[in-house]
Amino acid sequence: MDRENLENLDEESLFRIQNTISEIIKERNFKNGDIEAIVDSSFDIAFPKNDSLGLNPWVEGSVLICPGARIDKTQTKHICKFVVIEEDWSWESGHMVNDIIRRDQSSKRFKQQSITLISPFEGMSVQVISQKSQNGKHLVDNVESFIFTNGGLDKIMTKSSRSREH
Repeated sequence: MDRENLENLDEESLFRIQNTISEIIKERNFKNGDIEAIVDSSFDIAFPKNDSLGLNPWVEGSVLICPGARIDKTQTKHICKFVVIEEDWSWESGHMVNDIIRRDQSSKRFKQQSITLISPFEGMSVQVISQKSQNGKHLVDNVESFIFTNGGLDKIMTKSSRSREH
């Protein structure tokens, strides 16, 4: 369907087409890849060091890979880094293909790392939120904003002091 035909459609029809396209891409992501292999590989790439909060999200084929982590410093303090898709945490997103969490309690400190696979769409907003928590209160260290466009992520750096519970 070319642009001229699309411009003649009403908004409801355009949104229906957009949703259908998003569903098709998500279905292809399930069919085209070994999801477990993608997740395993992503853990190896995203967390190069044992105590790492992880790399920023990246696109592999038609899948957005979103690392996340929480590392306890003490019983009442931790640092964390998670991804927000649009207004939802990546693991709560309606565009989530898979979400795997790995926990390590072998040391004195609890550590949790995750990989969430997202089926992206043009214009999707992605934020990486790094925080520290003390006595249950989250303080934002850094927010990095991205937009998914033309099959990749374009980055815009921002700084915020707002808290976001997870």
